[in-house]
Amino acid sequence: MTQRMKRRNLFGKLFVVAALTLSSVATTATQAAPEPLTVVYWSAKDCRWCTWWEGTLIGSGGEAKFLSSPEGKAVRYMVVKKPTLAAPFAERDFAADQKWLWPRVKNETDGKIKGYPSFSLYEGEKFVAYALGDEDIESKLLPAIRARMK
Repeated sequence: MTQRMKRRNLFGKLFVVAALTLSSVATTATQAAPEPLTVVYWSAKDCRWCTWWEGTLIGSGGEAKFLSSPEGKAVRYMVVKKPTLAAPFAERDFAADQKWLWPRVKNETDGKIKGYPSFSLYEGEKFVAYALGDEDIESKLLPAIRARMK
């Protein structure tokens, strides 16, 4: 083999190694990109505890406090509100950007909604956590959001 052929062979191997390295870095960067976090607030128009959460009663307002917190600012916040507690959720209760949630609720894919107000945390469209009421917000929802903020 001539010197020129050896050099060409060496450059070819270096090119392949460089291409594979760049491909690996690009794949890692793509995988490392965090999925957006979404908190879905499940509610009903006649739910008195939901009214408390939403802050329409004097001395309440957990929703505003949550949304102004670092955890609240780290998530997309969606409200799904049905007309009455007595009625099950229906497809019409979901806005256009929430339609991906309807089959999950209908089929109880992420578990049953157990009461109101309650909250589901999603990473992308992957279910992460469910919280029912204020106590679960502190013990389940906020820690799950914090763990994904890092």
